[in-house]
Amino acid sequence: MKIGLVVARLEQGGAERQLMRLAAGLAQQGHRVEVLCYRGASAFDAELVAQGVVVRTAEASSRLESIALTRRWLDAFAPQVVHAFMKRASGVAVLARHARMPCRVLVSDFSTATYGRRKPSLWIALCLFGFADGVVTETDMNRRSLERLAPWLRGRVAVVRNGLDLARFQPPPTCLPTSPLRFCAVGSAYAVKNPERVVEAAGRVYRRCGAVFRLDWYGRLGLEGDHHPSAAYRRARGLAERLGIARLVTFHGETRDVERAYQGAHVLIHASLQEGFPNAVAEGMACGLPLLVGRVSDLPMIVERADNGFVFDETDPESIADAMERMLLTAPDERQRMGRQSRRLAIDWFHQARFIDDYLNLYTDMLGSENVRRLG
Repeated sequence: MKIGLVVARLEQGGAERQLMRLAAGLAQQGHRVEVLCYRGASAFDAELVAQGVVVRTAEASSRLESIALTRRWLDAFAPQVVHAFMKRASGVAVLARHARMPCRVLVSDFSTATYGRRKPSLWIALCLFGFADGVVTETDMNRRSLERLAPWLRGRVAVVRNGLDLARFQPPPTCLPTSPLRFCAVGSAYAVKNPERVVEAAGRVYRRCGAVFRLDWYGRLGLEGDHHPSAAYRRARGLAERLGIARLVTFHGETRDVERAYQGAHVLIHASLQEGFPNAVAEGMACGLPLLVGRVSDLPMIVERADNGFVFDETDPESIADAMERMLLTAPDERQRMGRQSRRLAIDWFHQARFIDDYLNLYTDMLGSENVRRLG
């Protein structure tokens, strides 16, 4: 099968990482895959090229130019399926296809929360989705949100959960010492990831329980890298100092071997204010960690299904602190049981082969459909 994947640019975000896993997995199965990055090259392009994926890059300066160069790429490559990642790229792919192109277009949205309900860009994206041959997201919550906002998409939105390298992300070979309890957070330290409330919660736990824990935060200190720290990171770092817990809270910055971060922790804490499905949660589960998570996305369902942790209100530091304290008071044997449950569900839900097969089934269904929507 000839498959074209479209994205603005390959970055460190979760959606881009899923695209890279998908492209590499499809190429390994013998499919002919090209990735179009219409907003320029990045350091991640070489990783895909090394795995047999052709990466085409261009520097479009406007939406119209993005559409034009995407159309030229479609004419040259002539894929059977075009799969666009995220709202903007999805709109570009829909508008780039013309009536004479036989390809099917699959569009994707991973979190409607990233767009305000009053923003015209959200409604433009949802309208354009109606001209695609299929829509995919990664959580049941977002599927319901899309179908509620855009009734014309009802019955057309598929859910494909994240794919993961379960050989890379696995529990450590030996158990860690039980004290101090190490909480691990993974994600770029900017406002959406909520570092200030997590640090404030850690301060409350310290006042109640003492220095019986550590909080390790792994991820870029700002969206543009460690050398451009975000305002949220600076405020969180200053708050840790004012609360007297700077020695207990460490922001490690960007790391290439994040699996070691999970393997050196007892518990994953994820307090983001909005998400699709966070790679950090899937990776932490695969590494056998119990979860402390907010109410966003499908995370409460994960904890309920696996009985592998506790849920808190991500907007309330007191609620986060209560969950941290509850985990501190949980017996080590019970935490280990939660970790085994995490690993078991990760194997069932996030296996790389399942991830690739789910997308191939979507592509095959679209190619076999006679009721294909087309732009006039």
